[in-house]
Amino acid sequence: MIRKLVFLILLCIVVSSVWYFTPKQYNKTLEGVYFQLGNDQVFERIKIQFNGKIRNKINGSKSFKGNLKFEGNEIPKVPEDRTELELLHHGGNFSSVFSGFRIIDEAGRVTADIYQYGMIYINNNFTEFTIALTNIDNEETWNPTNGFMITAPVDNREEAIKISQKLMNKFGIELID
Repeated sequence: MIRKLVFLILLCIVVSSVWYFTPKQYNKTLEGVYFQLGNDQVFERIKIQFNGKIRNKINGSKSFKGNLKFEGNEIPKVPEDRTELELLHHGGNFSSVFSGFRIIDEAGRVTADIYQYGMIYINNNFTEFTIALTNIDNEETWNPTNGFMITAPVDNREEAIKISQKLMNKFGIELID
């Protein structure tokens, strides 16, 4: 009797662990904003689509592997000769949003050529994030006084700055708006 009970408990633990750690499809659209620090004139409500797989990690954080798409009129567009933006997030609250390939002909062949869209700062449970955009008007630098940002989920500039500051503070970055 005790052996059966121990076996059932161990079986439940194994099944639960396999379910918990198996990657799950993550297709989500979030409402957010695009804005520039230090410039109230640059502000747009946007949508961000995540399409990929999310995986739970043993420390409680999540990892994500997939694509990102942004919907908005003012938000910087990825050059047409680039593949989709990718996010390979392995926890740790920081990663890069990039396109890994450039399309070289009409047949769709590609060559390795990394295009850095921005650096993403994200919380452990993958519910808040901010992206410091690094490729605006051929400028590959970002700074905390006039950098361009994408933040979600938020409705206004004040919320966006608050969430951005909270996520970036872990890395010693202080925003000046």
